[in-house]
Amino acid sequence: MEKIRVVLADDHVLVRTGVRALLASHGIEVVSEAGDGRELLRDVRRHRPNIALVDISMPLLDGIEATRRIGNVSRDTRVVLLTMHKDPRFAARAIDAGAWGYVVKDEAIERLVDVVLSVASGKRCLPDGIEPSRDDLTTKEREVLQLIFEGNKNADIARIMSRSVNTVRAHRARLMRKLGVGSATELLDVAEQRGLIPWQAARKVDR
Repeated sequence: MEKIRVVLADDHVLVRTGVRALLASHGIEVVSEAGDGRELLRDVRRHRPNIALVDISMPLLDGIEATRRIGNVSRDTRVVLLTMHKDPRFAARAIDAGAWGYVVKDEAIERLVDVVLSVASGKRCLPDGIEPSRDDLTTKEREVLQLIFEGNKNADIARIMSRSVNTVRAHRARLMRKLGVGSATELLDVAEQRGLIPWQAARKVDR
């Protein structure tokens, strides 16, 4: 059987080191490591791995939104999401984004290996009883939402996304209209309440 090739994405080096060692001990090859969602997409495009093993909470582009795009970057790459979040709303968003597997970090470490092996063989390993969660935000609006959350101004967001400031302002205005809010603080409060943001510890916009 051909060796399973994995791109591993997590913004913590220690986590990546431990997971790489765990996978290697079972004959699974980590071909690349990424520290944020944008780097992940570049690595998947370059290496076209069997599996992308992805943390949900990553800077610049979170794991769920990266999952939505991986199918366009490498059609045969299957995504397993690895997360500290037990909130079923994130699992529901992961399913809607097209994830094949979902593992909570405090589960037994052998569970991660089992899921990677199962997904590589064509079996989905997702939580039971959870339906996909859909909202009317576009991919770009979700991306802007995360970058606002991380404390970026419109000019910073435009640079990161390679878009004009006017385009960013338009995305931001639609976000606020769709979520029914009038300020950045209200925007992020509502996004947290709806489970659209799994990065509470990194929030940089004042309440």
